[in-house]
Amino acid sequence: MRLSTTTAAVLAAVASNGLLGPAAVLAANLTFTVPPHPALLPAGASSLPGSTHATLHARGPPHAAPLRRDGTFVFVDVAPGSYLLSVHGRDHVFENLRVDVEEAVDYDSGNAKKTEKVRAWQTFRGNEWANRGEKRGETSGKEAGQMMAEVRVLGRKEYYQERSGFSPLSFLKNPMILMGVFSLALIVGMPYLMDNMDEETKAEFEEMQKNSPLGQNPATQLQNFDLASFLAGKKDEQPQQSSQSGGSGSKKRG
Repeated sequence: MRLSTTTAAVLAAVASNGLLGPAAVLAANLTFTVPPHPALLPAGASSLPGSTHATLHARGPPHAAPLRRDGTFVFVDVAPGSYLLSVHGRDHVFENLRVDVEEAVDYDSGNAKKTEKVRAWQTFRGNEWANRGEKRGETSGKEAGQMMAEVRVLGRKEYYQERSGFSPLSFLKNPMILMGVFSLALIVGMPYLMDNMDEETKAEFEEMQKNSPLGQNPATQLQNFDLASFLAGKKDEQPQQSSQSGGSGSKKRG
C-alpha cells in the first residue's frame, strides 16, 4: 500500500518533532588532550607509552579510550550522566576530571531541538562529588555534543627508592649515639656537680654511696649483686653479724 505525498510529509514532520518518540538517542563525543609540561612532559603526549589509556566511570561498565597517534583520548556516543575521567599511565600521574553530559534544548535555529551540553571540571579523589575545581571545558551553541578538554599531568611515578647518603643529623638521632653522649656528659659533668653541692647534700650523697651494695668492694659485690634486694631496700647484715661475733669472742677471752 502506497502512502500519499501529504501523508508521508506529515509523518516525517511528526517524527522530526519527536511526537512519535525520539528520533535518535542523545549521545556526546568527548575528546581529551594532554598538554606538554616543561618539567614533567616536555614533548607532550607524543612521549607517553602506548599502554596509556583513559576511562570514564559511572554507574555501569566504564568507557575506555586508548591513546591515539595525535595524543588524544576520544570517547564516542557517551550517554547523558555524570562521569569520572581517569588517565592511567605507566610513568606519570594525571589529574581527574568530572564530566557532566546533560540534555539541553537549543532554540537558536528557531525550532526546539534537544542537544547535549557537556561540562568538565577538575575533581579530587576522596572529596565529595559536588566539590568541583577549575573548569576544563564546556560546550555551547553549535559545538553542543562535541567537547575538547585538557587533562594535565601532575607528577612522575617512582618505582625505586633512592639510597640515602650520609647525614650527620640521622647519625646523631641513633639511640646508641644518644645514650653514649648522655653517659659521657654525665661522667664529665658529675665532678663539677659535686663541687657545686652544699655540704649537707654532699654528705647525704656520700652516705648513699657507702650504703650502696657496690660501694665497699665493687668486684665482689658486682658478682653477688641482688637486684631484687637492692630495689626492695634491704641491707646486707653480714658485717653487723661479724662485728657482733667478734665482740662476744673478745668478752669470753677476757
